[in-house]
Amino acid sequence: MSRRGIGRAGQHFIMKRVAVFGGAKSGVAAANFLAARGESVVLTDSRPASELALEGRLDPRVQTHLGGHPGSLLEDASMIILSPGIPSSIPILKEAAERGIPILSEIELAFRHLEGPVIAITGSNGKSTTTALIGAILQQAGREPIVAGNIGEPLIASVAPGPRVYVVELSSFQLETIDSFRPDVALLLNITPDHLDRYDSIDEYAAAKQRIFRNQTPADLAILNADDARVSASVTDARVLRFSSTRRLEEGAFIEKSNLVLREGGVERTIPRANLRLAGMANVENALAAWLATHALGVGIDHVSAAFESFAGLPHRMVLVLERNGVSWINDSKGTNVDASLKSLEGMSDGSTILIVGGKDKKGEFEKLRDLVSRKARAVLTIGSSAERIAGALSGVPAEIIDAGTMEKAVQWARRNARPGDTVLLSPACASFDQYDNFEHRGRHFEELVRGSEEVA
Repeated sequence: MSRRGIGRAGQHFIMKRVAVFGGAKSGVAAANFLAARGESVVLTDSRPASELALEGRLDPRVQTHLGGHPGSLLEDASMIILSPGIPSSIPILKEAAERGIPILSEIELAFRHLEGPVIAITGSNGKSTTTALIGAILQQAGREPIVAGNIGEPLIASVAPGPRVYVVELSSFQLETIDSFRPDVALLLNITPDHLDRYDSIDEYAAAKQRIFRNQTPADLAILNADDARVSASVTDARVLRFSSTRRLEEGAFIEKSNLVLREGGVERTIPRANLRLAGMANVENALAAWLATHALGVGIDHVSAAFESFAGLPHRMVLVLERNGVSWINDSKGTNVDASLKSLEGMSDGSTILIVGGKDKKGEFEKLRDLVSRKARAVLTIGSSAERIAGALSGVPAEIIDAGTMEKAVQWARRNARPGDTVLLSPACASFDQYDNFEHRGRHFEELVRGSEEVA
C-alpha cells in the first residue's frame, strides 16, 4: 500500500517503498530520515556487510540488500535515492529509468523537506572553503546557518524544524539527479578537468555542474566566475552577478589595488585585502564569491569583514602541520585534482618543495604539472595506483621522481632527505579511495606520520 509524503511548500509525492543505493554516510542518512517518517525503505550496496559497518548507524527498520543490487529491488520501488558515488549508468539504474522510476539524489530529497533560503555552491576547486566562509559570515551576522552537503554532514541529516538558512556544497555527482532543487543563490566557482573517469568529456562534466541553475527563476541569483569562460557562459534564468580577480566589473565583486570591492547599483563597498586572513589569489576569488552570496541575503559589510579576519581556512587544505629542523610540512590532502594541486604549488618557493602526489586516478591531466614541478620541486614522491602514470607524465623534469608507493614510505623518504628551507607538500592531485576512506582519512594519516616522534619503518 502506498504512502503519501509531504515535501517542500506542501508538495505531495507518492511513496510505496524507497530503494536507497549506497551504504556510505549520505545513503545511510537518507534511509534513516525516511524510516523515521514511517516510509518503507531498503538500502542496497554492492559491498558486503563486513565492509560497511552499518551496525549502530542504520535505523533497524531499514531493510538491506548487500553484496549486490538484485533486480527484485525494482519490483515495488516507487523511488530511488542515489548516493553520489554511484553512477546512474549501472545496469539496474538504467532499467529503473526505463521503467519510469524516479531516481533522485539525497540533496533532492532533503530540499523537499527543508524550509528557508538555500545558498548552493559548486565548482572544481574552492567550493569547500567558499561554503565554510559563507557559513562563517552568516554566523558572524547571527543567522545560525546550517552548512552541509558535500562538506560535513549530508543535507538530509541536517534538515531542521522551521526556517533556517542552508549553505550547501554540491558535487557534480550530487547535481546529476536533482529534480526540483532550486537554490535562492547558486554559485559556480570554476570548471577545470576533473572526474574524467566518470564523465566522457569535460563538456559532460561541466553540464553536470551547470545543473545547479536548472530550476532557478528571475527571483533567484546566480554567481559566476567572470574569469572562467565555461562558467561565465552558463545559461540561467536567474539574475547574474560575477566576480573577478583580474579586472574591474560594472556589477559584481573584484579586487582593485589593495581592496576587495563589491559594486552593485552604482554603489561600491570595499574591504582591505589585508583583512582577509586566507592567503593566495584562489582564496581572494572564494572571498569575493562568498561576499556576493551573503550580501544577497542582506548581510552587512561589517559582518563580512569580521568573518574575513577570523576565518582561518579548512582542515586538509594547505594546513601547516609542523615546522621542524627548518623543514615545513603541509597537508593539502583536499587537493584532489590537478588544478587544485597547481594552485598549491604556485605558492611554494622555487626548487625547495618535496611533493607527495598520487592516489586514485580520475584521468587527470598530470602533464599540466610539468612546468610548476620543474620550477618548484626538487623531488616528487608518487603514491597510490596513479603513481606510474604520474611518473610518465613528469618524465624528464629536473626533480627526482621516486615511487614511494605508500604514505609511510613517502614521509620516511622526506624525513631523511629534506633540508632546512624545504617544504614537504602533500597535494595528491588525485582521489584517495585506492588507499583511504576519503581525503580526510588520507590527511589525518599524513599528519600522524609527520608528528610521529619515531621514523616510519
